[in-house]
Amino acid sequence: MSQRPRVNPESIRTVNPSTWPQYPYNDLPRTPEQSEVRYSIFTEADKRLRVRDGVELAYDVYRPHAPGEKFPAVLAWSPYTRQLQRTLTPIGQNEAGLTEFWVPRGYVHVIADVRGTNDSSGAWDHWGPEEQRDLKEMIEFIASQPWCNGKVGMVGCSYFGMSQLLGAEQQPAGLGAIFPYDAATDLYRDAYYHGGIYSAWGRFWFTSVMFLNHTSGRVKDLSGLDYHFNRVLSGQDQLDCLYFQERSSWPNLHKVQVPTYFGCDWKFFGLHLRGAFDGWEGIPQSTPKRMLIGPEPMPRRPFAAYHVEALRWYDHYLKGMDSGVLEGPPINLWIQGEECWRGENEWPLARTDWKELYLTGEALSENAGAAGERSYTFVPGTKEAKRGEPKLIWRGEPASKPFEVTGPMALKLKAASSADDTDWFVFIKDEAPDGSERTITRGFLKASHRATDAKKSTVWRPWHPHDKVDPIRPGEAYEYDIEIIPTCNLFLAGHRLRIEIASCDPAANLIYTHEPMPRVVTNTIQTGQGGSRLLVPFIPR
Repeated sequence: MSQRPRVNPESIRTVNPSTWPQYPYNDLPRTPEQSEVRYSIFTEADKRLRVRDGVELAYDVYRPHAPGEKFPAVLAWSPYTRQLQRTLTPIGQNEAGLTEFWVPRGYVHVIADVRGTNDSSGAWDHWGPEEQRDLKEMIEFIASQPWCNGKVGMVGCSYFGMSQLLGAEQQPAGLGAIFPYDAATDLYRDAYYHGGIYSAWGRFWFTSVMFLNHTSGRVKDLSGLDYHFNRVLSGQDQLDCLYFQERSSWPNLHKVQVPTYFGCDWKFFGLHLRGAFDGWEGIPQSTPKRMLIGPEPMPRRPFAAYHVEALRWYDHYLKGMDSGVLEGPPINLWIQGEECWRGENEWPLARTDWKELYLTGEALSENAGAAGERSYTFVPGTKEAKRGEPKLIWRGEPASKPFEVTGPMALKLKAASSADDTDWFVFIKDEAPDGSERTITRGFLKASHRATDAKKSTVWRPWHPHDKVDPIRPGEAYEYDIEIIPTCNLFLAGHRLRIEIASCDPAANLIYTHEPMPRVVTNTIQTGQGGSRLLVPFIPR
């Protein structure tokens, strides 16, 4: 097992950040050529780019102090205020990457405020069409500058990462490659409505955007912020629709033609993890691509993880250097439990031994056993509900030797409800011999959103269009196909696979909790022969 290093949070904003990991490999990769630290930083702050409709976008330029030389540029694009991005503030919006890393190595770091935020004029568009057109103009403008060699990449995670895919779909001249880390691809399914269930994440995130912009006194036009806050937080669009789709990259991933390196960590299944696999699958096979799915970075913010791997990517595609970044398998996965990296050639893994495990009695087993049922009654607003209870639990047998589960999962749930709608929350856990547990992934589905799209679904990933509400008949059993976000975990000897099913989740998970349906409901799950079962991707070892 690899040892996680001790990290000093005070040594992040340096030319060699202490953030771990920096590579998705167990050993240092072969890197024949790499940009060296050679330059001091020359700053041009508070600049403005006037775009097609007269809106002025505020941006700062940090470039190598080398008059007359040309360098590739990397753009960071968000509503999180340019000024925050040059600090050590350890909050979730400090995500633009490190100027101290990129510029001394011969890259121009451009940090911009999207329209309607901080110092940029206009109305915020929340990743929308106008913001995407702005992004195209900004990239082409950067590529044309006298200090740029005509090649542009993008840096940063989360909003910055999601913008990279949206920008690439615009196919701007000069964009040479992207490195979208923590890049959700679907605002409806990944962020605001998990399985059709409204996520409180939206309230948490909009609060952060509000604190940075709404009360700053710098934003001249608050109309965009107010409009999108009200539209999303009011629950106006409870079904997937054009509003979400035109702000998501998934419908147009086929337009991404520049080399793309996806990344995320296994613990981010509440927001970004699904997008890494969706992106990997969605961009054309002809587009050069790589993917890393790793451990939780230490620390998460300011974002400084994988800068050295991103440098190898951009040295190759923006500087034409022999960085070695394309050597080895295109996918690198961190094996939780074993605590090490492993290279793979495809996703899902070709050698996967798919098995259906039945929920039978209180066990999770390949043997279906006799047909039966288990029930619980959910009462909203109680202390139990705020703890994510009641919940039903099924456990596999303790492992006699380690076994690996890597890949997407799917639950075929057969159940009845006393109401015309209910929410299903699924938790997949690694349970240790002492009874302690670790959630490794989750799944969600609102009963009235159970319809699937057969053309977009696979055995291991049902795809729900979320385009209509179809109430259930109380007391009647239905079959629900529930997508489980991919995971990767080595269950050690004595550990066991555990599944929990409930109609709410713990309120203590402040960022990714959900608003339960305000009704008392009794749900009955069918078990054993002909009942509910979990599709599990076992990996031979």
